[in-house]
This record gives sequence, structure tokens and C-alpha cells, in this order.
Amino acid sequence: MNNTVKVDLGKDSYDIIFDDNFVESAIALVAISSKCMFITQEVIYKEFEDKFSVLKSLPNVEFHFIDQGEEAKSIETIVEICDKMTAMQYDRSSTIFAVGGGVVGDTAGFVASIFMRGINYIQYPTTLLAMIDSSIGGKTGVNLKSGKNLIGRIHQPKAVIIDTSFLSTLPEREINASLAEAIKYGFIYDRDLFNYIVENMSDILNNKNDTILKKIILRSCQIKSEVVSQDVDENDLRMILNFGHTIGHALEGYFQYKTLLHGEAILYGMKCALYLSHTTGGLNKKDYNKGLKALSAFTLPSIDIKDKAEIIEFVKRDKKFRESQIKFVLIPEIGKATVSKNITLNHIEESLGVL
Repeated sequence: MNNTVKVDLGKDSYDIIFDDNFVESAIALVAISSKCMFITQEVIYKEFEDKFSVLKSLPNVEFHFIDQGEEAKSIETIVEICDKMTAMQYDRSSTIFAVGGGVVGDTAGFVASIFMRGINYIQYPTTLLAMIDSSIGGKTGVNLKSGKNLIGRIHQPKAVIIDTSFLSTLPEREINASLAEAIKYGFIYDRDLFNYIVENMSDILNNKNDTILKKIILRSCQIKSEVVSQDVDENDLRMILNFGHTIGHALEGYFQYKTLLHGEAILYGMKCALYLSHTTGGLNKKDYNKGLKALSAFTLPSIDIKDKAEIIEFVKRDKKFRESQIKFVLIPEIGKATVSKNITLNHIEESLGVL
């Protein structure tokens, strides 16, 4: 297996590197940096304390823990980290290491994007979701009470380094939810990947088959790299990566980021997007049923939507909603995606009926 995927962005290019020794690779990077801030979470630190303790003993390394959950992605967290770095005399030659899932990556990346007008950061994703999606592409951001990722910047990491041994302690629910982003790549870009995930779903969830997971991670990284390299600023092409996300993000907000993991919300969002792809986007009945069957294989918490109008209000706050029009990702067939301007809020409200 090729152990490196290049994200080709000209002067901002970087590599996604598969490395099975987090400590050795981090020590090598710390050695060529000045002050280094490792941003992670206490639960991750305790789970892999044998790895982190080696790094903590290095003279130019400091650790900062953020809370778990979407609540940690706040302006208050950003200011706290920036104040700490300022007090410890971090400067523009300093480096941030993001070691964690999407919440850690988004938070650390946003700090790196604004501290001293921008410093280097390196992503060490520890969850499957972060490995296949959120650590790649440079999107950083924090939440407001009114919606998710409403404040953010595009700030590319210097590298994304993937050590799949971090997945050894990941709960089945996290693996299940994270596969949502992988199957999304199948829906929008690669029918073969879609079929591979469907065929191996049981082995992944029951056995955490490392060979299968690495193949899925690698192909997902390749797809996201190809899309991001062609559209760094999230114009129409990169928007296809948001399949299921418009409604998924609204559901996360509606349930106050407590009921659903991100991937679970996206799975529900993809059910709605599949429905709209079938009713308005040309997706034939055979592919529609195949997509629904694939999504039904995932274990999801039951949800009760009492106020569809409130979900629509969250949709209106989506970054893709402009001048009373939303750009919505549909699939005319499994493996291909389009961005439609013809989906109305009434269409979206109707699609909630499939949940």
C-alpha cells in the first residue's frame, strides 16, 4: 500500500502520511520546531499515556486539554489557548499539534490560523472520522449557539499523519458513525468504494479488521485529496463533500449536539438527500433502494422530530444558504454527485418524513 497521499495545493501542498509509530514521527517533528503545543483531550491522553509521556518530557513541548463534544468548539476555548500561548511566549515559529478527532482538529486548526496571523500545525487524527475526512482540507472552525462552524477559516496543515493504532480503543458506535463519511465518498465519487464498504460492513464493525479499515481510509483520503486539490476554497466541486451535511448539521443543532454523533446525523441527512435525489435529482429506483439498504445497515439512535420548522431554521443558517437559495448536493446515480439550486425549503421539510 502506498503510504503517502499528496494534497496538491501549490505552495500550500502537504502529504497525508500513514505511519504506525506516532511517538517516533512526533519526536522527529518536535526536533525541528521551536515551541510546540499539543492540543488534545484528557480522555485521549489517559488512553495512550505511554505514548504521550515520552513527548511530555521534551523541553519544548506543552500540552493543552480541551473538553469533549461540540461545546468545546467555542470562542472561549480559542481565547483560552491563545492567551496561554501568549503567556508562554509562543511566536510565529511555533507549531501546534492537533491530536484527536474532529473537535480537536477544528479547534487547533482555527487557533493556528489566527495566532500571530497564522502558524504551522500538524494533524494527528485519532478517530476514523478524522482520518478519512475532517483532518484533510484545511477547514477549521468553531460553533455559535445559533449553528455549527459559523466562524472559521481555511488554513492548511503542514502534514496529516495517520497512525491507525489509535483506532484500537475506538468504541463500536464511533466506528459505525465514522463510516458514514466513508460511504458518503462512495455515494458521491466511487461506486466501487460504496460496494466495498457494504460488502465488508459486518467485518469492520465486529472485528475492526485493520486491513479493510486501512483500505477504506486510504481510498477516502485519495478522494478528498483529489476534490480539495481541484477546489481549495469550497466552490461547487468541493461542495459535493457536503452530501447529507445540510440536513445532518441541522439535526445536530436541533438535538443540541447531545443525541447524535456527527456521523449519525450525517447518516440521517443522507437518507433525506437520497430521497430528494430520487424525487427531484434523477436517481433511479434501483440505486435509491440500494442506497437506503446500505444506510439501514448502520445502527442509529432513534429520533423524534417534533418541530420540522425549527430544523428548517437551522438549515437557513447553513453556510450554503444564500439569498434565500440553498446549494444542495444530490446524486443522479451512486458514484456521481451534482450541486442543485432547485431544492427548496419545502423539499427539505418533505424529506424529513423519511426519518
